[in-house]
Amino acid sequence: MIRLKKILAISKSISIIFFIIITIDLITNLILPENIKKKIGTTKNYSLKSEMFHHEIAPNINLPEFWGKKKYKVITNKYGMRIGENDFTNPQVKNIGFVGDSFVYGSGIDFNDHFISLIKKNNKSYNFLNLGYVSYSPSIYYKKLEYLINNKGLKFDKIFIFVDTSDVQDEGSFYREDLNGNIVRKWNSDLENKKRNFRYKYKNYLKQNSFIFKFYEIFAFNTINTKAQKCLNKENTNLNYIEYLDYERFGYAFNKKLSSKKWVKEGQKKIVNYLSKIKVLLDLNKIEMIIVYYPSAIDVLKDNKIKENSKHYKMLNEWSQLNNISLIDTQKYFFKINNPLKNYEKNHIACDIHWNTNGHKIISNNILEYIND
Repeated sequence: MIRLKKILAISKSISIIFFIIITIDLITNLILPENIKKKIGTTKNYSLKSEMFHHEIAPNINLPEFWGKKKYKVITNKYGMRIGENDFTNPQVKNIGFVGDSFVYGSGIDFNDHFISLIKKNNKSYNFLNLGYVSYSPSIYYKKLEYLINNKGLKFDKIFIFVDTSDVQDEGSFYREDLNGNIVRKWNSDLENKKRNFRYKYKNYLKQNSFIFKFYEIFAFNTINTKAQKCLNKENTNLNYIEYLDYERFGYAFNKKLSSKKWVKEGQKKIVNYLSKIKVLLDLNKIEMIIVYYPSAIDVLKDNKIKENSKHYKMLNEWSQLNNISLIDTQKYFFKINNPLKNYEKNHIACDIHWNTNGHKIISNNILEYIND
C-alpha cells in the first residue's frame, strides 16, 4: 500500500511538472511576436494540414529546410508562396504564376538557384509567383488557382503548369474530392476526413505554437527517406541510382507493365480532367495557360530519350494540341551528354529525383525563351 502511494505521488508530481512546462511553453509562444515565432524551428513545423488543399506551407515563415546534410532557407509570403530574400511584388506589373509539386516549390535547392530566381534576374517585366508545394498534383493545382483567383483576387497574365510523372500516382492512388470539393485522402470516407480535419486544427496549432512540439518534430523525423540516406552513405562509390529512387512513382512513362496498372489509367484520366478544368478557369479570367514537360530522373538514368514513346509526354502533348495550349518541351536539354549517368549527375541532386542548380537553369532558360519570344 505504501509503495502504491509513493508511485501515485510520483506520478502526480510528474503530471504537475509536465502541465507547468506545457503551460509555460504555450504562454511563451502566445507572447512572442509572430514574425519572431516564424523564424524558430524548421519548415517541418510549418507544413500544415489543409481542409481545402489537403496540405500547405504556412505563410510568412523564414526558416531552414534540410535535405540530408544540406541546409537551405525557405521564406514564404502572405499567401504561403516561396520567395527569395527581400523579394517584393510590384503592383505596377503583371503576374506570372508557376504551379506544380516539389519541383516548382524547389525541394533541395536554395532559392537563389531556383528557376524562378534565375528568371527574375533576366526579366523585370513581371512578378513571378511560386504556387507549388510538395506532393501537389493537378486536383490541388486547380483548387489552388481557383482559390487565389476567385477568393484572393490575384490576377495573372500567364500560368505555367508543371505536370510531374508522380502526379499520376497522386491522382490515381492518393487524392479525391469530397462532397464539398476539398482535396482529401482517397481511402478515407468523408466523415473520417471531417474528423481528421477537426483534429488537425489542434495539431496545426501545436506545430506552430509549441517549442516542445517543434523540437519533437525536428528530432523524431528524418530529413530524407531511408533509401536516399543509404544512397548518400555510398555516394562516393559507383552507384546504380535507380535502385534508390521510387521507380513506381517516377518510372511509369516508358514501362508497359506499370502503365497498364489501374491507378495509372485513373491518374491520367483525372489529370486530363483537371487540366480541362484549369483551362476553363483561366479562359474565364483571360489568363494564358502553358504546359511544361520534362523527363523524370528515372527516364534520364534509363536513357529514355525518345519522348514519343513516353506515356506521360503523349498524354500532355495530345491534350495540349487538342486544346490549343502551348507546351514547352525541355526533353533534349536533359539528354545533352551521350551518357545516362552523367546526364543525371549534371542536372539532378545526387540520390534524389529533383533538379540541381543546372536542372533549374534548363527550366529557366526554356521559360525565358518562351516569355521573351
